[in-house]
Amino acid sequence: MQSGRGLIRLPPGPFISPSNLATVGVVMRTKVLVYAALLSLGFVITAWARPGPLPVLPAQENAAPLMNEPRQERVTPPVPPRGQMLYENHCMSCHESVVHIRGDLRSRSLAELRGRVSHWANALHLRWSKEEVEEVVTHLNTHYYKFESR
Repeated sequence: MQSGRGLIRLPPGPFISPSNLATVGVVMRTKVLVYAALLSLGFVITAWARPGPLPVLPAQENAAPLMNEPRQERVTPPVPPRGQMLYENHCMSCHESVVHIRGDLRSRSLAELRGRVSHWANALHLRWSKEEVEEVVTHLNTHYYKFESR
C-alpha cells in the first residue's frame, strides 16, 4: 500500500481518497443490507408459494387408518420348542449336528440317547430337570435319530 498526496492506493483497485473511504463503506453496507433483504424475501416468497396439505376427500377418509390403529399387523416369530433351545444354548457350543451321525459313537436306542443327554447335563453342571432332559431327547430324536417312541 502506497500513500502520496492524500491518496491511498489499494493494490489491484482504483484510487480512493480518504474522504471517499467513508462513502465507500456506506455504499457497501447498503449493498449488504439490500442483498440480505432480497435473500430473506426470496425465502418468504418460496414459503408462500408452497401449497399446504391437500384436503382429504370423503372417499379417502374411509381408506385411511385411524391414528390409534396399527398400520401393519404385528408378526411374532415362531418360538422354537424348549428342547431345541436348550440343545442350541448348551450343547452346540461343543459340537455340531455332525456328532449325531457318527457310526461307532452314535446312540443305538432311545434309552441310550437319554442316558447320554443326562450324562452331559450333569457333567456340565446344567441342573436340568427330568422334563428338560426329556425335551432335549425328544428334539434330538425328532431331528437326528428317529427312534420309535414307546
